[in-house]
Amino acid sequence: MLSSSLEKYLICLYNNLEQHSEFKISELAKEMNQPLQKTIQALQRMHYQKQIIYSTYQPLRMTEQGKKMAEYLIARDALIDEFLKLMHIEENAEAEKEAMAQYLSHDSLMKIERFVLFNRQYPEIAERFELILTLDIEESLLPPLPTSEK
Repeated sequence: MLSSSLEKYLICLYNNLEQHSEFKISELAKEMNQPLQKTIQALQRMHYQKQIIYSTYQPLRMTEQGKKMAEYLIARDALIDEFLKLMHIEENAEAEKEAMAQYLSHDSLMKIERFVLFNRQYPEIAERFELILTLDIEESLLPPLPTSEK
């Protein structure tokens, strides 16, 4: 599997190669806001993992495996975004998304996908959940979060 930073490089590379026939290492470094040396190291790791074809002084290319992985990562991120919206998680949503993307297993993501598809099919469930969020319910499974002493 790719680290979260390599995932970002792969998605950025995929998106740019979809728009342009060529994409250079220096352009990728600039877009990722990373030093050239760090970008080269990331590309070398992705080349070793057979996600891309990297060669010095040559335009970057993606392997079929790399394209499929990038498409999966983009779809996974969209799924998590939709799930967080369904749950009305807005505070720290980007951090939550990144944590979920990194730590959830494929099996867990498949269950989340089923839940999202279920909510699409039965939107009244999502509406009822929104109503529950507005009510002041005393029943809780979690005890209050302890506060630190000042």
